[in-house]
Amino acid sequence: MRTRFGLGRLQARAKDTRRTILDTAVALYLSQGAENATVSGIIRRARVSRTTFYRYFKDADDVLNQAVIRDFHALMADFETQLYEHASLEEQIVEDITWFVRQLRRRPALKLLFANNSRQLYERIDESLAACFDAALACSRATFERAQRTGRLREGITLDRYVEWCMFVVVSLQTVNFPFAVNDFRLRELVKDFVVPSLVVDEGHTRSSDNAPEHGESGSIDRSVEYLHPRE
Repeated sequence: MRTRFGLGRLQARAKDTRRTILDTAVALYLSQGAENATVSGIIRRARVSRTTFYRYFKDADDVLNQAVIRDFHALMADFETQLYEHASLEEQIVEDITWFVRQLRRRPALKLLFANNSRQLYERIDESLAACFDAALACSRATFERAQRTGRLREGITLDRYVEWCMFVVVSLQTVNFPFAVNDFRLRELVKDFVVPSLVVDEGHTRSSDNAPEHGESGSIDRSVEYLHPRE
């Protein structure tokens, strides 16, 4: 009969083994490309048996998805610990988005999302894309609710559309690899001048929170079109 101490050691060892396989797989995917990494290569690099690998993962795609999901879960936990309410709503939106962008740069598994943005890769990580939306939702909800509460949301901006638009901007910056995306000052200016006006109205033009759209209703982001195609 296993003691509680012995069971705890086994669980810790299992956790360490799983983490080793995930870390090894991510390193291999980044160095060789996700399409070239194989289960055999992961096993060899991680120095585990094939039986051990399949005890934790179904196949190479499962490892890929679990690594991405792990990083998104860690991102959400970190966001909660650093959450701070800034004086202005505009500043809050800028900070939320720039923080998210910085996290995508720093987390190895999330770099895979932008190292090779082919349809084939996204089909392989389809399971973990839901975690991407969940993470963006966790990092956006408080600011969205603040904008809704103060009547600052642009007409038609729902929680879903708020999150999707922020995700679109963040992912676009990473996949196109804009030089200013790695410059915090220029990134903040972009978010302030382009993203913020597409989500909220100026403080002097607040809308009644009673008329703010509910979660799931549709609408339009008209300010983004105006930014891309300014009037003469």
